[in-house]
Amino acid sequence: MEDLGEAVRRLVAVCPEFSQAWRKHLDWWDGEPAGEYNDVAALAHWIVEQMAANNLDCFPALFGEVETTLEAAGPRLRDLLVVGLLEDIQNISAHGAADPDIALAFLGPESRMGWFELIRSWHGADGTGWAGQKREQ
Repeated sequence: MEDLGEAVRRLVAVCPEFSQAWRKHLDWWDGEPAGEYNDVAALAHWIVEQMAANNLDCFPALFGEVETTLEAAGPRLRDLLVVGLLEDIQNISAHGAADPDIALAFLGPESRMGWFELIRSWHGADGTGWAGQKREQ
């Protein structure tokens, strides 16, 4: 069985700059488990904030961890990373917070595949209405 919590802990540990936002997230839940999807949503919000501020220093390591995890992921973990993390990044950034293609530049093959699956799923084969790159290049 996949350990989604362990995957979240590894992702959260990659960028020390995320620690303050992570602490606020944990405090908001007041000791209760937030659930892995809420945890990766907190990370996605922070990622988009960093994209908007052009603070991308930890992105190679962070998205490298996403890629490594996806390479060995079963269906539940893949859903957490693609539907939980990547889709949140897309949704938050596409609503004007940042150019979504900033994140795209850091994605490896597995995460790029998930990224464009989401675009096709929500915006059709032609990507109508999507704010960023519509096809893999």
